[in-house]
Amino acid sequence: MITIKVILIVILLIILRAFLVQKSLILVKRAVAVLMFAGLLFLVLFPDVSTWAANRIGVGRGVDLLFYFAHLFFLLVAVSLWRRLITLTAAVTHLSREIAIKNAVRPEEGVKKSRPAED
Repeated sequence: MITIKVILIVILLIILRAFLVQKSLILVKRAVAVLMFAGLLFLVLFPDVSTWAANRIGVGRGVDLLFYFAHLFFLLVAVSLWRRLITLTAAVTHLSREIAIKNAVRPEEGVKKSRPAED
């Protein structure tokens, strides 16, 4: 049982380090990540706490409670990424239209440029 705890702790620390080395993260996101990983580390070290909490709110096992929370978390992530995708799509569309208008050629100018020079 100790071996799986060590493996899980090492994996959690590797993931946390990979997350924290991103320079673009603001302080709030870093703090949330550290708190989330500290909670996961706590649950790895003391797994009976999740069972106790699950029993207190009416769920049979701690792993079921964590499963439900994981689904809620991933739903939140999916909605957040979907909203970001919509925002980025609108921004790209706006920029593409601006570039197209800026580089537009009038029809009569296009004809003059495409005619060969007369001798």
